[in-house]
Amino acid sequence: MAVAPSDATERLESAGVTRGALAQAATRLFDATPGFAPAGEARGKTRRFLGRLHVLRAEALSAGLGTGAVAHVVVTVDLAPVDGEPVLREIGRAAEPVGSEPGALRTALERAATAAMERAVGAFSMQLSAERKRSPELVKDLSSPEARVRDHAVRVLAERGERDAVPALAAVLRDPDPEIAERAVGALAQLRDPRGVPALIDLAHHRDAPYVANLARILGDIGGPDARAWLLTMASGHPDEVVRGAAREALAEMSARAPHARVNADGAR
Repeated sequence: MAVAPSDATERLESAGVTRGALAQAATRLFDATPGFAPAGEARGKTRRFLGRLHVLRAEALSAGLGTGAVAHVVVTVDLAPVDGEPVLREIGRAAEPVGSEPGALRTALERAATAAMERAVGAFSMQLSAERKRSPELVKDLSSPEARVRDHAVRVLAERGERDAVPALAAVLRDPDPEIAERAVGALAQLRDPRGVPALIDLAHHRDAPYVANLARILGDIGGPDARAWLLTMASGHPDEVVRGAAREALAEMSARAPHARVNADGAR
């Protein structure tokens, strides 16, 4: 496990929390997490990763009038597969109160850093667990009360190209966690199944122009009669030129793809 240099790691080191200590703590967390083992202990068909820790934030701020300071730490952990597959990344955040005793700042920052790393490593465990599940199980996970379970289900279903999950993913657009809802938008964009179009169109209501323009591009990539009809309406009737322009571009790209689609269909006959 390597720790990337950054302004935040320098702040931690100035408080007495070294990069070496962070690397050791992260390694211990992975060693203690089900599904992970040190490289020398790996057996059978295993995936090998190189780990890298990035500390994005490390600071102590006042918690409010009449209260003490709170140490905040935010980290990302990257796992790079040695076989060249895409890098896996998880983020962890934590906060710890700063006491008044000597060395309290160092203690609070160290605890917050450890807790942030623990959350990132725990997220990896859930992600790898989701990858081992069958798709029907993942669809059920989209309704889990745990946000991380829903999040990983969305990710894995999109990575698998599971188009049968599109109706369930469309329902996730109403998830109470906005980050998961936006991840579902990305999943539907990746899967490009017209069944997701109506739910994406519903997102355009009461949204600002840049958001609607981005939806226009997504719907243009997905295609289909519903997407075309909505884009025609946006191209001619939306009050913002950014949206009208994005809709026109999406329509043009759909039209450019149409001859290829006809050729493929003819060839399949």
